Order: sequence, then C-alpha cells, then structure tokens
Amino acid sequence: MTTSKGFGLINLNTEDSCPKAYGWRVVGPTTVSDPLQYIEDIRSFKIRNDDVLITAYPKCGTHWVWEITHMLLRQTTDYEKRCKEQIMLEAPGGLARCEKEESPRILNSHFVFVHLPQEIIAKKTKIIHVWRNPKDTLVSFYHHFTSMGSSFRFSDILELSMANKLRLHTQFEYLQQISKFEEDHADHPIMHMCYEEMRKEPAKVIQQLARFLNVPATEEFCQKVADVCSFENMKVMSQSGQKTFPPEFSAARQPGVKSPEIYRKGVVGDWKNHFTVSENERYDDVINRAEEKGLKFKFIYQ
Repeated sequence: MTTSKGFGLINLNTEDSCPKAYGWRVVGPTTVSDPLQYIEDIRSFKIRNDDVLITAYPKCGTHWVWEITHMLLRQTTDYEKRCKEQIMLEAPGGLARCEKEESPRILNSHFVFVHLPQEIIAKKTKIIHVWRNPKDTLVSFYHHFTSMGSSFRFSDILELSMANKLRLHTQFEYLQQISKFEEDHADHPIMHMCYEEMRKEPAKVIQQLARFLNVPATEEFCQKVADVCSFENMKVMSQSGQKTFPPEFSAARQPGVKSPEIYRKGVVGDWKNHFTVSENERYDDVINRAEEKGLKFKFIYQ
C-alpha cells in the first residue's frame, strides 16, 4: 500500500500527523503553508444575510445539489457555467472568489461545522445538508482516488476507513457533529437531503428544497429541473467540458495527479459490487457501533 504526505482532503496517510483545530483534523489544499491560520480565515469569513450554504461529506452529491440550488435561486434550467469549486470555501483561492460573488451566494463546503464561518450561527444561514449511505459513499470515494491515478485497492480504502486512518474524518463522525450542531442550535434552518431519496423521487425532493429556500417553483418547473439535472445528463455535461474550474486548482495539483471523475455511476447499491461478504459484515459492525453512539441517520442501501 502506498501513502501520500500532506493534510489535503484527497491525501491518505497511516500516520496520525494531521494538524488539528478545535478538536478536528484539518483537511484542505496541500499548498496551504499554515493550516491553522487557514481555518481561522474561514471561520472569520463574513456571511451575508441571503447566503445559502451546502454542506456534505465528500462524495455524497454536493455537485448535484449545488446545480439544482442554482437553478431554483436563479429560476432557470440552464447549467451554471462554473463548477461549485468556484465558491467552495476551502478550495484554493475559494475565500477570495466567494467575497467577489454576487448575492445570493451558494457557498459549499465539506468541512465540519467548527471549521466553517461562525457567522452562520448568528445570521441563521440556511444550510442544505446532503447525506448518503456510507457504503456507496466509500465506493465513490475509492473511485475518486483511482480516477486521479491512485494505486489503492478498494480493500485498502476500506481498512483505512474502518481504522480511522484516513486524513479525512469518518462519515459517522461528520454526521454526528451535524446532529450536535442541531441540538445546540435547535432553531437553525437546516434541510437534510438524502441522496437515495433524490435518486428515487427527484422532482418531489426539489419541490421540498424550493419551499425551504422560499422560492417559487411549480411542479412542472421542478420536473424540468429534475430532468436537466438527472445524473445521466449531469455526467454528459461534466464530460463535455462546459464547466470552468478555478486556475488555482491546476496550480495546486501535484505532478502526475489527474483531474478526478466527478460523475461515475451514481446508482444506489453499487457497494454490492465492491464489498466481499466478510468486509460487509465487518463494516456493518462499524455502522452498528456508530448507531449505538447516537447516530441518528437511517441509511438506504438499495
């Protein structure tokens, strides 16, 4: 098994050497010289009254929901020409681009809440949280790595995840810190969007999101958004090169690392093609232990 140094979101290392801020490992661009100051800069970022923030553990559908949210807020079925990384808080150059973004901004992040702009609390920023069953998330995470040129096997990723040796915190830790935030801020407007429910009834979930955002959206419009933003259409759009990526991304990418594949299959239940029977039983034990610790999210696996 190979490992890579650094504290980046996509880096793996079996050493527990990541810097921590407010009790959580810092994950972000490997080009950041001072990771702790980097977190302070994000925490102190100024929030506007009409900002919307999309949060999610990686590989749970953030690109998808960001595109849908853009269409609802702009009242259009045209794709945004830019990718979500343009106004992703922790992306290389993200804060500078976010400051220049016209309102209403659709900010997005994979960070835990204590690493996000703290003004979201006082301003009660609307938060859209996207979540997905952990087995398919892990499979998608694995393919994200391999599309970039990683030699990791799925079993490598699985073992590192179960041992909590990934640079990134576990999905269960991420979900539990969201539940804790909700307990501490019971009146904060948060909408939880389940990936599997979005795949099953996209127009219905899009209507629910429109109501949360308090924007007009007829059944016909929501169905149109659902059609345009189907996984299949989003994959074609992504592969066509229509989206513009920040130039800082190319500058931050290490030599030999390819651009990741954002849309692969998107199906529910692909984990069955990757987990062995033994691995699935062991991972079920991990999930059961997380549930015993108070995990409130009930996953859909097929």
